[in-house]
Amino acid sequence: RPTLQDAGAEIYGSYTAEVWGNTTGGLSTGTVYTGLLDFGLELDLEKLAGWKGATLNTTWLWSSGKDASQELVGNFFTISNIAALPTVRMLELWLEQKAWDDKVSIRLGQITADSDFVVSDYSGLFINGTFGWPAFLYMNLPAGGPGFPMGTLGIRGSVSPVEWFTFQSAVFQGNVYDQDINRHGFRWALNGQNGLLFMNEAQSRWNHAEGETGLPGQAKLGFWAQSGNLANTLASSTNSGNYGVYAVLDQMLFRESSVTPAPEKNEGKNPVKQAGKKTVTPSTPELSDQGLGFFGRLAYQNGDRNFINFYFDTGFSYKGLIPGRDNDTIGLGFAYAQVGSTASDAMLAEGSTGVGAEMVLEATYQMQVTKWMTLQPDLQYVINPGGASDLSNALVLGIRANIAF
Repeated sequence: RPTLQDAGAEIYGSYTAEVWGNTTGGLSTGTVYTGLLDFGLELDLEKLAGWKGATLNTTWLWSSGKDASQELVGNFFTISNIAALPTVRMLELWLEQKAWDDKVSIRLGQITADSDFVVSDYSGLFINGTFGWPAFLYMNLPAGGPGFPMGTLGIRGSVSPVEWFTFQSAVFQGNVYDQDINRHGFRWALNGQNGLLFMNEAQSRWNHAEGETGLPGQAKLGFWAQSGNLANTLASSTNSGNYGVYAVLDQMLFRESSVTPAPEKNEGKNPVKQAGKKTVTPSTPELSDQGLGFFGRLAYQNGDRNFINFYFDTGFSYKGLIPGRDNDTIGLGFAYAQVGSTASDAMLAEGSTGVGAEMVLEATYQMQVTKWMTLQPDLQYVINPGGASDLSNALVLGIRANIAF
């Protein structure tokens, strides 16, 4: 493997296994298993063929087990972010070209949006699917949009004129198709009926550059638009286009003390001589990544054609809270999604009661057992599963094990 990496070929993979149990409320009590094997290959074309700044990547998924939300809870804030139709699927296959010291990047092929857009560094700890590719997108876009487990044809460009700012824009096939139709990831159709999905995002960062010692953070503002004539199943009609806006904030609130590495013996490069002492290399403090972080995301979409018209999530995570467990992370997150007006009317007409919003509260603890394995006990409390009071609130307990190859 190191020989392949030196030559420009990196093989990667991991296996995630979960057990979920619904203790009360929802559709029914019980237990399910959810599993995912993801694997892929990345080729550095500069090392392999002398093509400067070019990378070729492919990622595949082998999903198994059941979805706790579908089987036990009946909610749309998916309990597990790896839940998918059991199958083998190509997620991504793309070529990326970087230029001008990586300030400009273009990626083309089968790509996903959740790897680049609406990403929060601190919310990535949580297991509920909405803290990744959020519900205001997967519930409003055709077939869930280009987020896990579905990739689609697209092109993404990004430019970073200065270190603290990035703007990125992407165009995707408008319909990724349902998982049981696009079962293996090869359903491609660029036509007027499907339309196109446009995503745009401006990113600003602070205290990320080398030498800056302040608490790091970032803010993102995004806009998405869907073209074409889209079937509005909520109102049994057709709408021309769709759109939404969102914002993301990540901020470290507290950092544990920085670590100063021990001096090392000088190997003959730029020695610092001290009278009466051995020659050593200079040692500078390393900023610790342990501490308390905060995230928040906010989104709005038109309620006459979207199942969710207002959304927000927020939470905290702390890395290294327990002495002697420096790589463990604990977190508490909350998400809220308001059902749109057209969807609310349709649900009430079908006999639902108390239609309003779905909410979830998640508490989780990720333990770094070895360099290649983590265990993560998790608790989720789902309020108004499905966005109404038809089902009782559900308390779901689970545990995730992840092995990286």
